[in-house]
Amino acid sequence: MKPKGKILIVDDEPLNVKLMKANLLSGRYQTISAFSGEEALEKVESDSPDLILLDIMMPGMNGYEVTERLKNNPATRDIPIILITALDGSDNKIKGLESGADEFLNKPVNMAELLARVKSLLRLKQYQDQLKMHRDSKELLTRPFQGNAKPNDNIDLPSILLVEDDEKDAQLIQMQLYGQPYSMKVVKTGEEALSCAQQEKIDLIILDILLPGMDGFEVSRQLKGNERTNSIQIVAVTNLKDMEDKIKGLELGVDDYLVKPINIHELRARINALIKKKAYLDKLKTGYESAVHSAITDRLTGLYNSAYFHYFLKNEIKRSERYNNPVALVMMDIDDFKHYNDSMGHLAGDEILRQLGRLINQDIREIDLGVRYGGEEFAIVMPYTDLKGVITSTKRIRRLIKDHSFILDAFPPARLTISMGIAVYPSDAVTITDLIQRADTALYGAKKSGKDTICILDDKSDAQPISAFLK
Repeated sequence: MKPKGKILIVDDEPLNVKLMKANLLSGRYQTISAFSGEEALEKVESDSPDLILLDIMMPGMNGYEVTERLKNNPATRDIPIILITALDGSDNKIKGLESGADEFLNKPVNMAELLARVKSLLRLKQYQDQLKMHRDSKELLTRPFQGNAKPNDNIDLPSILLVEDDEKDAQLIQMQLYGQPYSMKVVKTGEEALSCAQQEKIDLIILDILLPGMDGFEVSRQLKGNERTNSIQIVAVTNLKDMEDKIKGLELGVDDYLVKPINIHELRARINALIKKKAYLDKLKTGYESAVHSAITDRLTGLYNSAYFHYFLKNEIKRSERYNNPVALVMMDIDDFKHYNDSMGHLAGDEILRQLGRLINQDIREIDLGVRYGGEEFAIVMPYTDLKGVITSTKRIRRLIKDHSFILDAFPPARLTISMGIAVYPSDAVTITDLIQRADTALYGAKKSGKDTICILDDKSDAQPISAFLK
């Protein structure tokens, strides 16, 4: 089984390195090590780790200096860094966060908390890498056509939502953040927090765990489980010092923790670090969601074209090989589309394709890729999606399209169905060509079986009959 990520452990004490290696290997992470700041920089350049565990107190170049060097280098600034130290005091935390570190842990390290932090940061990095790949590939393919486009200079203040039912505590936090470059809104319940996060632009939530009704754990679970709100940074605030509660919050997606009474300098440093992280993620999202040049899109449907489909799928297969995450491919075709062209004309047929493209785009996740493969055939690439997940998604898409009324000029509303074929990498195929061929063969089987059907091949050989049909 492939490792879930490559982690660089940096500590001048070999015993500390050995102990952390043993714990990380139990979590199926690949580890590499360095015993000085200078060696750490060399290992980053040669081995490209996904995350760094970095001791602060080392002879020569210390952890703060290593962090600053890495975060000031565009090639390495996106690598998450967890600083680890035996030093006490909030001043050291603040210095670490200001140097650019993503997290800060004290020795002796609680290994359960460390694994929770590692899992959380690697998940965020994979998502950032995903969006960065979208942006970079689009820039690469559209650079000759970009002309003199100007960047957007509009600047909005970061928006903070404070969720605190104790009026005195709420006032104290507001006073501590007074004069900072944020806009702030205060609510008292978890229900209000969810409503606000779903309806307004929120960058960061300061969330009291012990709330009346819906507690902070449930608020975090729902926010991080929702595609629209999962990038909002969450700082949990509590009186609880119990490590199990802290780990529970991290596993639910909480980005950081503060214990009352809150140190004003630590509060500001934590917020500044998370706001920077959120701003960077938003920048990537904006680049992903923006319109791209017609060189990689289908003008009629607004979906991507087959040329970009192959480029994108190639990169997703590489990502799958590195992180051991599945990639699902769906091939789909409009049933009896020739009938609509023949009976209503090609203009009406084009309008059906246009509306279908909008339906697909609206339903898929922002990290998915919707494609007009050719004619009335479409495709969807779904990163980080296994067989169970793609079955759920395709059932939903099939029902959405079947229930939709396609409004056409001079004709009654049209109804149509689609046939779909599914394949998942790497369980169904070992190459991109195999994956596309397998999904396409499954689509042919769906057509042959009576249409309006989702089909999966029941064996890895395309010569085998298709028997798994999902109505």
